[in-house]
Formats: sequence, structure tokens, C-alpha cells
Amino acid sequence: MERVDMQYKRTEYFRHSFDEPVDAEFRLLVGKHHATASSPGGCKLLDISSGGAKLYTEYDIPVELHEVDLRLRFTLYEQPIEQEGKIVWKKRYQNGYQYGFDFLEQPLIARLIVDELKLRVKSGR
Repeated sequence: MERVDMQYKRTEYFRHSFDEPVDAEFRLLVGKHHATASSPGGCKLLDISSGGAKLYTEYDIPVELHEVDLRLRFTLYEQPIEQEGKIVWKKRYQNGYQYGFDFLEQPLIARLIVDELKLRVKSGR
């Protein structure tokens, strides 16, 4: 029997879990080139890496119907960060839902996230 080696393609990132979830805001992006954004919705960042985040919100985002793109806005230490990406998973949690959010690849924002996390940890937050 021939053995087939499969490669796992997901890029692994250092992930930081927050003791106290971080307040964030999201907007659903629709239309060609994300021309339209929804009203803002509140959410919490449960963990984050330079490549994505785990979010919690009471909003039931219909990811089962179609791919959902978001613009996420948050502050880890001092600098406000805005990052776009897509929801890659959803699960029911407490009175709402948890979502896995993969960031659009933007090296400068990825670097900013890492730098802000370092400052946050150093400050004891």
C-alpha cells in the first residue's frame, strides 16, 4: 500500500488570549470592493494573533448563507487598529456566538498588532 503524505497548509501564528476580553467594533462589508459597510456592531476580542482573532458577539451573523467579510476596529494598547478579513467559523456560545476571523494579509498591520501586544503585556494590561 502506497503512503500519501498530506501537508497542512494553515499558517500558524503566535496567539495571545486576553484575561479580560477587549472591546471591539465590527461592520459587515458588502458589495463589490466592499463599497458598503453596515452599521457598527459591538463585539469582544477573546484572543488575537497577527493573522486573525476569536470574537464574541450577541449578533447572529449568517455565515451559513454566504461568505462574510468584516472590518474590525479595536485598540490593544494605544494605537487604534482597523483590519478587514473574513469569518471562517462560528459556534454558539453563552448568549451569543464565537467567530473565527482571518485577517486580510497586511504586513504593516500585522506588525502593528504584534508591537501593540508587546506594549500591552509590558504595561501589565
